[in-house]
Amino acid sequence: MSELKLTGRLLVIKDKQQVTDTFAKREFVIETEGEYPQPIKFELTQAKCEDIDKYQVGQTIDVHFNCRGRKWTNKQGKDVYFVSLNAWRLESAGGTEDDSFPQAQCEPPTEETFDAELPF
Repeated sequence: MSELKLTGRLLVIKDKQQVTDTFAKREFVIETEGEYPQPIKFELTQAKCEDIDKYQVGQTIDVHFNCRGRKWTNKQGKDVYFVSLNAWRLESAGGTEDDSFPQAQCEPPTEETFDAELPF
């Protein structure tokens, strides 16, 4: 399956849910841009649950995700299908995965830089 990615404004960040003793998930919602904006719910699982903490509601982010489906048979014997969008990487829109360390701003060398005497 090819990589799936959506960009949108972060609307909701939910609390982490401990589903079982060994499984945790955390949901968040972004709103897509365009003529018909859509609120899309994603989930983060296990160690990825904290990845959303570095973003704030209102911020535009890129969400890389997998689409997962499951079949469940209810008590009446009827098959029910579920789809989840499992986020595996978050980035500031147009940015990098971690914006906490901005790129150093380097000045271009000047003539003085090359005229300096070297100690060796």
